[in-house]
Amino acid sequence: MSDLQTILKNKIFVFIISLCSIFYTFSYLILPFSTADTTFYALIGRSLLQEHILPYQYVFDHKPFSVYVLYGVWDALTAHLPVGKFTVLALLSLAAFAVMARSIWRTRWLWVFTALVLLGAPFELLAGNTETLLITTELAVIWLTRKGTLATTHHAALLLLAAGVTFGLTVNINYLEGISLLLPVCFLLLANPRPFLNVTVFALGTCGGLAILFSPYLMQGHHALADYFAQQHAFLHAYSAKLSKRIKAVLLLTAYLAVFSPILIKWFRQKCILKTAPAPDTTLLTLWFVSSVPAALLSGHAFSHYSGLWFAPLSIMLVLLAQQKGTLPKGALAPACALTLFSGGQEIQANLTLHQNLEKIDYTQVANMAAGQRVLNIRAHHAHYYMANLISADRYLFRDHIDIVFKKQATQHYLDDLAQHPAFVMLPYAGCQTDAVEQPVCAVLQSHYQQVYAVRTVHEKTRHKIDASDLSFELYKLKN
Repeated sequence: MSDLQTILKNKIFVFIISLCSIFYTFSYLILPFSTADTTFYALIGRSLLQEHILPYQYVFDHKPFSVYVLYGVWDALTAHLPVGKFTVLALLSLAAFAVMARSIWRTRWLWVFTALVLLGAPFELLAGNTETLLITTELAVIWLTRKGTLATTHHAALLLLAAGVTFGLTVNINYLEGISLLLPVCFLLLANPRPFLNVTVFALGTCGGLAILFSPYLMQGHHALADYFAQQHAFLHAYSAKLSKRIKAVLLLTAYLAVFSPILIKWFRQKCILKTAPAPDTTLLTLWFVSSVPAALLSGHAFSHYSGLWFAPLSIMLVLLAQQKGTLPKGALAPACALTLFSGGQEIQANLTLHQNLEKIDYTQVANMAAGQRVLNIRAHHAHYYMANLISADRYLFRDHIDIVFKKQATQHYLDDLAQHPAFVMLPYAGCQTDAVEQPVCAVLQSHYQQVYAVRTVHEKTRHKIDASDLSFELYKLKN
């Protein structure tokens, strides 16, 4: 009997797991956001839907177009939900993933969902970042492509066309999806009857999806689409990770794979495509995992949430092995459970601390003071713009983007922005005293601005050391 089956049959363990799961999930649901990325996507999405300003023409971020549409729509649908909106989105995404996994691999829905929520704790799947949505949209492409290659000629064309459209739209949530889907999609298109027709129809659908997505830029004209890609290319070139960061990313991924290696070793020993002739769906799952590992490394940054890409197919592997009695050896889940307990505990602590910090900030007061006027951000946290619905005075709102793009000229860029006399300026708390903001910039602020709001949120790094958190900020108003 497998570890998972043994645990599920033990009522005490089930009760403990259920209690921890509820507490872990609740720690996310009490927050308006738990990761900074989601607020940035939604902020740009708001300008897209409410002001009809296309991405990069108001505030810049390097993610593709679809991500802002998706988060903007979700933000609008949940406008009256003050907390938990991105975690609800994550839970819905993971539930849809489990349903599609059951359809293809005959897995137990609840087991896949539970594996994603709990064992996915190290990869922050409940935070609602793009990787949580990517694994579901990837599986949607795989599901549609598989259905299309197995269907009759008439239905096959429609399904493959839909798969291509979905691929074109969802790869623009994150370009990493194209790498993750490379092997599984090629396998489905080429290893089934009518490979030429399969590829042709899928490619037509992809082009159609891209045409639909970028039609607003095409209608706008004036090189709008070229500017979109030019800005993205220029920033990604500057954002590219250094060798030291790439080494850290490789080491982090290696450590995670080592933790889950008992599951992987058992899977590849039983399902090795080189040793046996497994079922096509088994090969499909293996290829999906193999494609997702390099995709998680492609950015070169050591962020845990990227590993959600390969953990998704691995969670299905785990459930398939667990469903076969005696297949999963005892102790196989011990390293993963230990990591989950450690990561889950850290996430709970971080979420509770974030909740306490956000409670200290009066976003209604900040919004009323700004009153729709432009606010220049100088290395403060951008989440305040989302929470108070502020308007940025500079295209580069994310706190380190100006430093990435302009490097040594960042100070001059801020001085140029201040020369435009924005109504408000936001700084990190005590930014001028701690040298987080350059002295020439501080001199302008002291001469022409007065502080109207300040908040210092704190978090406990160790038992005896309290430091200002990233959410601390000061707000200055232009003197009359």
